[in-house]
Amino acid sequence: MGRGLWILGMALPLILSGCGKKADSVARSTAEEAAKRTDDLPTDPEEKYKVTYIRSAQAFSRNDLENAIKFLDLAEQAKPGQANTANLRGAIYTRQRDWPKAQSAFEEALKLQPDLPMAQFNLGEVLFLNKKYAEARERFQIFVNSQPKNDLGLYKIYLCDLLGGDKAKADAFLNTLQPNPNSPLYYFAKAAEAFVKGDKTVAMEFVGSAYRIYPPDANATFADSLVEKGYLSGEQAEKIPEEDNKAKVTELKTLLPAVKKEEQKSGNLLPGHVPPPGDSGPRQPCSRPVNPRGSRCCPRPRKCCVANGLV
Repeated sequence: MGRGLWILGMALPLILSGCGKKADSVARSTAEEAAKRTDDLPTDPEEKYKVTYIRSAQAFSRNDLENAIKFLDLAEQAKPGQANTANLRGAIYTRQRDWPKAQSAFEEALKLQPDLPMAQFNLGEVLFLNKKYAEARERFQIFVNSQPKNDLGLYKIYLCDLLGGDKAKADAFLNTLQPNPNSPLYYFAKAAEAFVKGDKTVAMEFVGSAYRIYPPDANATFADSLVEKGYLSGEQAEKIPEEDNKAKVTELKTLLPAVKKEEQKSGNLLPGHVPPPGDSGPRQPCSRPVNPRGSRCCPRPRKCCVANGLV
């Protein structure tokens, strides 16, 4: 759990690894150990805040919540009263499933910065996970008002209507959807509808279609809600079709309607990414091919580009 959370913060240094190199795991381990140190922190409060916040976010991304809290406390000491700090603290509490503390932290973030869209989304997520669908919907709607083309936000609003029993709104939204090469929204919305109706076979067909077409990271943020609600198991959500069963370029052209170039260029920032301060808007999709199995090296560039909506 936790893919559905948004963290706004400093840009984290990334370890770009090659394919199949043993040195990668050693380099990654060394970097992680360095990220746990406290004896090398700057003395300047502003710089100390940046370093400790980054290390807290890095620890959170590794699910090392103990160190995430440790460095976040240091960041709070260096520069108190920061909305980003409160938002990250709420994300940590959410992953720990401490709902009261998570909700309080996100509310504090919004008091400090009312226009922080990530905190609106995250507060909505906590309410959603606790079946407070009407309240969650309000928060997701505020988020979508600031990010009108964010498919994950639209999906969450749809789920609130679907699970909250507002069939008219849920059906009206579903009728507007069509398959899109840049987003699995259509497939997961249809899967959610089938799950709620008790038709697991049809639901799994839609989930399978999504995983044949889109890269794992794009699917994971949508599948996470179905896992949390008990419709999918974590194993089912992580399962990636074998290469021979993946949709081929010719199939994609049949499955997906053509889109305008400006639509292809627009991308949604998915939860789990950590943008630099002030950058809460959508990002451009990666300009290099990304293997649907998660590797940065792609043996079939054309296919991978199509799967990621890049061509």
